[in-house]
Amino acid sequence: MVKIILVTHGNLAQELLNTTSQIIGKTPEDFETLSITAAASVEKESAKLKEMLKDSPEGAVILTDIFGGSATNISLTASKDNPKCNVITGLNLSMLLTAVNNRKKLSAKELAEKIEADGKRAVINATELLIKGL
Repeated sequence: MVKIILVTHGNLAQELLNTTSQIIGKTPEDFETLSITAAASVEKESAKLKEMLKDSPEGAVILTDIFGGSATNISLTASKDNPKCNVITGLNLSMLLTAVNNRKKLSAKELAEKIEADGKRAVINATELLIKGL
């Protein structure tokens, strides 16, 4: 099973995982979170993340909140020597639900591609689509 690690600023990762647990009715297996604070050291946090990645023989997907942010930079640093690890940015709840529902049946690379595609599809201007009918 592909390991999923959420790396975000503040407590966003844990709160998204809590929300996912409420939706699916249980805590997802083998998910980990790493909260990055303003005082975080890239070296220290990268070392923590590398440790989390050690036990992922089937690969891992790291989901981060924003491209170019500390969480993503730390994730890229920690995973650069791991060919079975993919870092996907722009984390939203739809992406997390995709990860939960597909991680047992897809490879890490396939899962990363699906998470990215589903995350993009989840961004919709609901006003334009439903209210204005355009």
